[in-house]
This record gives sequence, C-alpha cells and structure tokens, in this order.
Amino acid sequence: MKIKAITLLLLLLLVAIWSSCEDYATNVDPLIDRVEDELLTSESQVPFVINGVKTRFAAIQDQLMVMACLLSDEFFFDGNLPGASWPQYSEIDLGEITLDNASVGNMSLLLGELRFYADDLVRRVGEITFTNDDLKESALFEGNLYGGIARYLYAAYLGLNPSEGGGVIDNGPFIPSNEMYALAIEKFKAALTHSSDAYQLRIANSLLARSYLFKGDFANALTYAQNGMAAGDEPFQGLHNIEANNYFWQQAGAGRTQGGADARFHEYIVTDPKEANRVLIEEITGNDGTTIYYRQAKYPVEESPVTFISWQENELMLAELELRAGNANALNRVNNVRASHTIDPLAAVDMRALIVERDKELCFTGVRLADQRRFNSDYQTWHLASDKWQFLPITDNERNINPNIP
Repeated sequence: MKIKAITLLLLLLLVAIWSSCEDYATNVDPLIDRVEDELLTSESQVPFVINGVKTRFAAIQDQLMVMACLLSDEFFFDGNLPGASWPQYSEIDLGEITLDNASVGNMSLLLGELRFYADDLVRRVGEITFTNDDLKESALFEGNLYGGIARYLYAAYLGLNPSEGGGVIDNGPFIPSNEMYALAIEKFKAALTHSSDAYQLRIANSLLARSYLFKGDFANALTYAQNGMAAGDEPFQGLHNIEANNYFWQQAGAGRTQGGADARFHEYIVTDPKEANRVLIEEITGNDGTTIYYRQAKYPVEESPVTFISWQENELMLAELELRAGNANALNRVNNVRASHTIDPLAAVDMRALIVERDKELCFTGVRLADQRRFNSDYQTWHLASDKWQFLPITDNERNINPNIP
C-alpha cells in the first residue's frame, strides 16, 4: 500500500510540474513566443503585414520560376551537372510529373500562402479604423496587387491536367486559366484605384497587359501596355538576402546546379557577342570532368533580386501587339530594348524574330513557359510530346484535402 501511495504521489507531482511548465510557457502577457492574430489587425501593424506579403512573394516567385524554366526549354536536368540529384527535377524537365512530386507540392503551398496573405491584408484593412489614409491606401494597393499576382501565377503555371491550366482557391472548385486570369485582372484593376504613385500605376498596368496578353485579349492588352512601364523604370522585383536566398542561385546557379541552361543561349552569344550583355550565362564542367555545360549567371549571388516585370518586357508586349495589328512601330520598340543592352538594332522584325527577342530578353524569368504554349499553334514552340505536362500539376497535397478536385 505504501508503494502504491508513493507512486500515486509521484504521478500527481509530475502532473503538477507539467501543468506549471505549460502555464509558465503560455501565461505570459503579452505572449513572447508567438503573435496573436487579432493583434495584427491594427493600424500600427499594417506595415509589418505588408512586408509579410512581400516576403512570401519573393519566396514563391523564384521557386516557381526555376520549375517553370525546367518545364520549358530553358533549363534541363542532367545527373552529370554539379549538384544535380533531385529526381523531382528530372520529372519536371521531362514533363512526366507525378502528383506526389514534393518540390511542386511545396511550391504550391507557398503560392497558396501568398494568395491568402494578400487577400487577408485587404480583409484586415476593412476592419481597421485608420488615422493615416495614405497607409490605408498603400495597404489596399499592395494587397490587391499581390492578390492579383498570386492568381496570375495560378493561371500561367499550375494545371489540373497536362494541358489544362488553372488552380483553386480556399479548397473551392477548379478555376481554369482564363477565369483565373480574369480574377487576377480584377485585383490589378482594384490596385489601380488605391494609388496615385505614377510608378506603381505603371507596374499595375503592365501586369494587366501581361494578363490580358496571355489570356488572348489583345485589344485590352494594348490599352494597358500603353500605360505600362516606361524606359528608365526600375524593374519590379522579388528581393532576397542570405537568410532567404535566391532559389535560382541555390538550385540552378553557383550555389548548386540542378538545372543547366539550354545550349541555344550560348549559341546566341556565339552569333552575336553583344548578346552577352543580357543573356547572362557561365561555363561549367560536368561531374565527368570533360563535358562542358552552361548555367544561368543572371543571379550570381544569394541576394540577387528576381525581376518579375520590367519596362523592356512592356516594350516587347507593345511590339507584339503592334505586329499583330500590322503597325510598323514594332521594330522601333524591339530596337529600344536591344539598345538598352548596347546591342545593334535589327533591320526588320516579324513574329518569329519577336519570339526570339523575348527568349533572350526574358530568359530565366519563367515567362518562356507561357510563351511556348501560346505561340505553339502557329510556330511550333512546344518541345515535349503532346501528352506531357505543360503546367505544373495540382499535386496530391491539394487533391487529397479538396473534395472539389478529382
């Protein structure tokens, strides 16, 4: 009986110690190991929440773009590349992507977080009584802009089936790319109503133009591109640092090379050495000690920013739209972009030449994947068999928890 009593006493003592430890860890006013959600819904915390949205954008942008470059004809996976060891990347390169691909699944979770954080910023603003109207308008601009970017990324890069692009929001039904572009456009237009800053407005207009262009609505694309980014504008970028380093550097660059640059980028420079001013690559040797490869050098260090859209892209959008309309000014626009890199002007330009200009100017930014699909019917730009993935799949992470997705 005495042994049982001692055992019971020890158990009670352990429970008491455990309970007191739990109280010690959590009964702190204010909490020091977490941020209570409701405390973020205040005017003083709005800049912090905005920065959280921008940080998540930077984290998803470069990961998604690396995978887009692998699925397109820009990057390739080869086990002879220094550091190439992830079979998930080989799947992406071949367009034979399984639904349990961990790299795509993790990227998709980050994209979902970007969409949620951006939309949640807009929600919080609606629940706050502001004393600073400029801060309120800034928050609404950023929330709508990044909410539009998230929807654009779903439309351009994710898909339910190999040739059916689109995504889902909040475990809802599948939204095809055309409808998702429309949702992105709504958000970008909303952003326009919350800023008077000329540079911010030009960014939003360029993103609208790109969304309409990829949607196939050339008239609206022209309208917004005409009000988009202009020569001299700084590019709109995702920013990185040593702690949150650039994924291109980390997985397809000097940090580790799991994705090599297609040989045509070297050929561009051989044909015209001045192309090295914008087609940034470097030579590397394979693990066998003899094979020569090339990898991107656009992002040479961990902190390299990643351009999401630039005035040069806006100029090339205008050139494309003017070519489609039979406007002779397209050549001037292409040559404006070439001149920004001190590259000699072209004497003439047609759609095939424009596609090549886009390939050079926008290399290693992820845009090529969408270009390959949209130009394919007329110019045979797709490089894989018709049954291979042309989008990054909605993976089992989503399908298993979403009753609306088969």
